[in-house]
Amino acid sequence: MEQCVDTWKVRQVEDSPTLLLEGFTMYRILDGSSMDDIGCEFVVIQPGEVLEPHYHSRSHSIILVIQGSGYAMLDGVKYPIRQNSVINVLPGVVHGLESTDETLIVYGFQSPAIVAEDKSADIVFTRDNRRGVVA
Repeated sequence: MEQCVDTWKVRQVEDSPTLLLEGFTMYRILDGSSMDDIGCEFVVIQPGEVLEPHYHSRSHSIILVIQGSGYAMLDGVKYPIRQNSVINVLPGVVHGLESTDETLIVYGFQSPAIVAEDKSADIVFTRDNRRGVVA
């Protein structure tokens, strides 16, 4: 089996590369791991914040709630979520997240990754049919 020489061995989440997507800081957990076709982001949603409804045209996502509580919106239905909830989002399904009065922390896993190496994003916001912008 071929090994990648640039791969890290152990690091803290906060030492992972970050990107800013629609005002949310996302830690790119798998960057530098040689798992190029899978994405994983660590996302913190502050109390009262909403990650607007959006969809991914190609990516299947699994979202794991690590801390906090709130709501997952999936195709117009609002589901309560809390620590250890797992959300399964198929490609094309409109979804969003909303925290309650406490911080909501999630890991989002996608295949293929929603953010490509060129920083283009497979994310379309339904409110104005706008592609998500990565900064």
